[in-house]
Amino acid sequence: MPREPKPYWKSQQQRWVCTIDGQRITLGAEKEAAFDKYHQLMLNRRAVSAEVSTVYELSQSYLDWCQENRSAGTYSNHRLYLKSFIGAIGKTLKISALRKHHVLNWSKGVGVTTSQNDAISVVQRMFNWAVEHEYLHASPIPKIVKPKRKRREIVYTPEQWKIIQSYASPQLAALINFLWSTGCRPKEGRTVEARHVHDDLVIFPPDESKGETDSRVIFLTAEAKGIVAPRLKEKGVLFKNTKGVPYTKDALVQAMIRISKKAGFRCIAYGARHSYATNALIRSVDTVSLSHLMGHRSTRMVSNYAHLSQNIEHLRRQAENAASRR
Repeated sequence: MPREPKPYWKSQQQRWVCTIDGQRITLGAEKEAAFDKYHQLMLNRRAVSAEVSTVYELSQSYLDWCQENRSAGTYSNHRLYLKSFIGAIGKTLKISALRKHHVLNWSKGVGVTTSQNDAISVVQRMFNWAVEHEYLHASPIPKIVKPKRKRREIVYTPEQWKIIQSYASPQLAALINFLWSTGCRPKEGRTVEARHVHDDLVIFPPDESKGETDSRVIFLTAEAKGIVAPRLKEKGVLFKNTKGVPYTKDALVQAMIRISKKAGFRCIAYGARHSYATNALIRSVDTVSLSHLMGHRSTRMVSNYAHLSQNIEHLRRQAENAASRR
C-alpha cells in the first residue's frame, strides 16, 4: 500500500507543506493549524483543487465552457468582467485564498451600482459553475451582499425625443428611432441583421433571444420598416456607427452620455423602451398584448417599464373616469 502523505516542514519557506495526489500544498507556519488543514484535505479530496488552482486558471476553464454553451453576448460580457477581475487580484491568487473583500473592492471600480451588481454576479456564477461541475467542493464566496440595481426610471415625451434625435448622428438616430418605434431592447436593436427580417417581422431564433427558449418576434411599424428597408443589403448587423462598425453596449452608452451633456437631461437607450410601454398603456393597449410585443412571458414585467405616474395628464383623466357616476 502507498504511504499516506504527511505534512513536512520547509525551512526555506518557514511553513508546513504536504503533497496530495501529486499536488504540493502549503499548510501554513503554525504546526497545529497546518495539521488541522491537512486532515481536512485528506477527508475531502475535492477541496484540494481550491488549494492548488488559481482563480485565473478557473476563469479560463469557465470562459471556454461559456464560449461553447452560451451566446456570444453572454461570453463577451463574462469575459470582460472576469478579465477585469483577474487584473485586480492577479493571476497567482489561489481559489482558497480568495475572500469577499477581493470581490467587493474590485467591483467598486467597475461603474455604477447596477454594473457592480452585474460584476459580482458574474464572479459568483463562475464559482457556482465550478461547484456544479465538481471542480470545487464549495464556492469561496457563496454569499455577498451586492449593491442594488438602479431602476431606469426614464420616460421621454415626444418633444424630448426630438431633442435627443437632434444631437445624434444620422447613424445613431436610425438605431434609437428603431428602438422608439418597436419598443425592442437596445441589444436587439444593436444585433439585428437582414436574416432576422421577414417582411414586417424581426425574428430572433431561440438561441439568439433572451432566455434562449423561444423565438423573439418584433413587429415592425411602418416607421420601423422605413428605417430597416435601406439597410437590408448590409452584411452583418443593420445599424453601424459612422465608422461602419457595429455598436457595442459600451459604445451606445457613451454616445448617449455625450447627448445627455448637450440635451441637459439624462439620455439612455433604454428610455425608448420605457416610453414605448408607457405610451402604449396610455393609448389603451392591453397588458397581455403589450407583454408579447415587448418580448415578456408575463404581464408582471410591463409594470416595470410603464411609468404612468410620470404622465400627470393621463392620470388626471383616469381620476375623472374613476370618480364618474355615469
